Amino acid sequence: MKAQLQRLRAEIGSDRAAFDARAAELAGLDLSHADDGTLARAAVALHHGFGAIEAALARLARTLGEGVPEGPDWHQALLTAMALEVPEVRPAVLSPESLRALRRLLGFRHFFRHAYAVALDADQLASLRAEALALREPLKADLDRLDAFLAQVASTAGRSES
Repeated sequence: MKAQLQRLRAEIGSDRAAFDARAAELAGLDLSHADDGTLARAAVALHHGFGAIEAALARLARTLGEGVPEGPDWHQALLTAMALEVPEVRPAVLSPESLRALRRLLGFRHFFRHAYAVALDADQLASLRAEALALREPLKADLDRLDAFLAQVASTAGRSES
């Protein structure tokens, strides 16, 4: 179990780095007078940034035995589940602030994947960009708490495996 938890920590760390890279990319984009190419870069960065966090949350749910929700609204159900404490399994992972921002980014992810003939809206992307950038600190705090929890559980598991 210790090795599995340590691998989970490493994989979530990689997902965090992917989110941070997409956020840094967004921070470097000026959307005030953006051309279509810049808008597309912002949209892809938003999509991939959200995807990295969703992957981390799904990985956590699988590893801790909760399973990933199923059905057409599984993305929303995963976010909701990760904002809840599961007694004797894990603390709440997402703060209310992170949950709100991730829900908004999830809405964009759905739009981005399914609105093939719709032009990207610069104002909407600028708002989502600001949301993603503001999410960095609360999400960092959430994931730091999660990592500390996983490290403590791994340490306990290591002692019981000896």
